[in-house]
Formats: sequence, C-alpha cells, structure tokens
Amino acid sequence: MSLCAEVVVQNMEPILTESGVSEMFIGVTILAVVPDIPEIMNGVQFAMKNNISLSIDIGSSVAVQVCLVQIPVLVLTNALIPGGGLHFHMVFNDLHLWSVIISVIIMNYVFNDGKADYFQGTTLCVVYIIMLSMYFFSPDMNHDKGCIDDVV
Repeated sequence: MSLCAEVVVQNMEPILTESGVSEMFIGVTILAVVPDIPEIMNGVQFAMKNNISLSIDIGSSVAVQVCLVQIPVLVLTNALIPGGGLHFHMVFNDLHLWSVIISVIIMNYVFNDGKADYFQGTTLCVVYIIMLSMYFFSPDMNHDKGCIDDVV
C-alpha cells in the first residue's frame, strides 16, 4: 500500500505545481480518503440503514488502524532500509497538533454517551469541513524544517 501511495504522490506533483493547492490540503483530502473508500462506503450504507453507532465505529476504526498499524510499519521500514531511503520524518506543526487535539475531543463527545444520533453525525461532518477549510487556507509549511536529520 505504501508503494502505491508513493506512485500516487509522484503523479500528484504536476497537479500541485500547476494548481497552486498546498501539499497539506491534497494530503488531507485525496491521499487520506482514497485508500479508505471501502470503509467509508460501508459506514455510509450502515448509516442509511439507521445503524449510526456501527457507522461511527467503522469511521473511527480507520483512524485507529492508521495510528496503530500503518505509521509504526512506515517508521520501521524507514529504519530497516539501508541509508534511510524513504526519508520518513514524523514532524508535526501546530496545525496538525491542534487538529488532532480537536478531533480527539469531538470523538470523545460522540462516544461518551454510548449512543449516536444524526446531530452527532452532522457535527462530525461540519468539523471535517472546517478542518478541510483550515488546511486549504493555511500557508504552505516547509516540511524539512526541524527534521531530526538536520540536527544530527
């Protein structure tokens, strides 16, 4: 999956240079959503059948999968490849940090009472749109700034 993502990123570079859209926005929208389309479709189908709790569980399990499986595998792969061929750096700026904190608070609110309704689902959609607009209007950050390799 990581190699497929690398091919997609290489093919996205001409779009980024011509359109002027920031890398962060493309990463949050297209690169984050496309691999999880089957889970998203299942969540939507269960929500349409009035099984909102299962729908939200499916949506949140995608985030848990990324945090507990995909990121550690990428870090270990980067460490095992001779010469550090992937150059995978885990550097987060303030925008990333605040979006994670806000997401955790809102997901805690959704799961706190043990049931879900359409208001909570609408709240999650509105928060997602707010975060997308936040990434769209944010200035393009320098990703190499503050990397560990620059210090060592």
